[in-house]
Amino acid sequence: MPTPAPPAGPSPRARLRTVLALLLTSALMLAAAPSLALTGDEDDLGARALRGDGWSEPRAEFDDLTRDAPVFPTTPPISAVTRMYPAYYADGCHVGRSGTTIRPGCVYGDPDGDVEVAVLGSSKVGQYFPALEEIALREGWRLRMYTKLACSFTDEPEPSYPECDAYKAELREHLEDDPPDLVITGGMRQDVADGYVRTWTWLRGLGVDQVVSLWDSPGPGGGSPPACIARAVEDGTSLRSCAMTLADRHSGNPSMREAAARVHGAVHVDLRDWVCPTSYLTPRCAAVVGRAQLYASGSHLAPSYTATLTDPLHQRLHEAGVAAYRPAVDRVGGADRYATAALLARDADPGGRVFLTSGRDFPDALAAAAKAGAREDVVLLTGGGGLPAATREALARLRPSQVVVVGGEEAVPRAALEEVARLAPVERVAGRSRYETAAALAQLEPAGRGGVAYVATGADFPDALAAAARAGRESAPILLVRHDEVPSATAQALDRLEPGRVIVVGGEAAVSRDVLESLKQLAPDVERVGGADRYATAAVLAEGAQDVLHVGSGVSFADALAAAPVAAAADGAVLLTNPERVPTATREGLAELAPERVVLTGGAAAVTEDVRRTLLRLAS
Repeated sequence: MPTPAPPAGPSPRARLRTVLALLLTSALMLAAAPSLALTGDEDDLGARALRGDGWSEPRAEFDDLTRDAPVFPTTPPISAVTRMYPAYYADGCHVGRSGTTIRPGCVYGDPDGDVEVAVLGSSKVGQYFPALEEIALREGWRLRMYTKLACSFTDEPEPSYPECDAYKAELREHLEDDPPDLVITGGMRQDVADGYVRTWTWLRGLGVDQVVSLWDSPGPGGGSPPACIARAVEDGTSLRSCAMTLADRHSGNPSMREAAARVHGAVHVDLRDWVCPTSYLTPRCAAVVGRAQLYASGSHLAPSYTATLTDPLHQRLHEAGVAAYRPAVDRVGGADRYATAALLARDADPGGRVFLTSGRDFPDALAAAAKAGAREDVVLLTGGGGLPAATREALARLRPSQVVVVGGEEAVPRAALEEVARLAPVERVAGRSRYETAAALAQLEPAGRGGVAYVATGADFPDALAAAARAGRESAPILLVRHDEVPSATAQALDRLEPGRVIVVGGEAAVSRDVLESLKQLAPDVERVGGADRYATAAVLAEGAQDVLHVGSGVSFADALAAAPVAAAADGAVLLTNPERVPTATREGLAELAPERVVLTGGAAAVTEDVRRTLLRLAS
């Protein structure tokens, strides 16, 4: 089949409506409209929006069932959705109606994996390829695609479709010669439970460890969802009018469910609740979930939606004993550092305090992260001009009681401050140097005497960044020093705070022994905490963290900076990683802490998907 054309953009009328809505929202300080620039990678797109405490069961909030544009992929034209196919089609690995032979190659996931997984059946199981490919990469599976148009893998003959019978005969010979370890199958044929039982029993006899049938998406009742969505987007009407029925009797599920109950080593994995969650629309189903369209053509889910089913499907396969790992790593990453910080702040309660700091350079930002974590405040970032759109939208949603702008005009320009002042009361905290700014931040509430103070070098960011979450948990400030000197601003701040304990973060290459001795003149108890490198230092500081760990890049400050107060609020910590590989110290820290959940901050440009997969295996 031809590779579908890329989705077209929204109509001029839709663009105008969206721009006007955004302007009105900012003026009224209401929640800002979603960005038009949906890419498909958003961590709250599609089924990802239904994540509750984990991936076992979906939890649909009112806003998760999208009622207004924009949606992904954007329509009109309708063909942008109805002609979408899984990526393996473009490789010639899905056999059309007239084909009768197995396509060579067609291996995905880990080509060198020890476990071979065969995907057998029609396009209705092939629709899950976007999710299965990623799961195979996580699990180390060698994923082999064997799908043919409207050809369910059962021994029930199809007299009107001899090409299907011929294809299945060749496939059976191939599987006899080289049986896989695991079979994933599915299809829309009805009343063929006995045929599935015989076929799956035969597969088990070949040595296949398990047979998994995947939920078959029924044909939607009530007309074409993509056509309805296209009309609603064009007319500016509510997408609720596109709600549909999904009757199980119009699918292959009853046959597969019955067969799975009768064959030892077979399991049926149901995903209906992640497609049609219980909601105010029940018994009907929303046509758009988490801003993502559910259906492409006919009874096929859109590949852009099945990609968002990766974690729910991985969790169900893990619970069924099929997958070794569980989806314990969530990525929070936007299009850039500003969008990532805004995403990290989305669960914060409105009406609190927000710290706004530079996203371009670290010195003023370091102490802000710890101070924000002390009161469950958030950190947002800005650039060299006005506010980035993501930051503006986050401020509008949060409706803060106060915005603390950190740093002088070189860090946060006047244009950004004036824009913020139209949304909330503003206080700029700035000194003549990074040391004075950190000292001034230490005076903000909470700023009681005694307790703990953290001291780190102001020359680089990793040590202070690693300490920010722990300092926030302990309501402790971070103060900065030079390598061989305690600046007067820092000394004066320590004199005012009278900490009972000072923790110096980093080794002697960062903070000299002379500085350590000088600090002992300012506090009764001074100790150094550090590791062999930034990754080891972060792991040491993470000791005592609870169930959630954030992991961010150790070579760029912005993403981990915004994560620090969020981690502190959850009694968690921030570990650091190399963008391309997980350092040994971080691996050991994960093993020691055994978190229930890991949050990877930043997009794939900041930390690669290979790192995410490694973290997932470590966390599992």
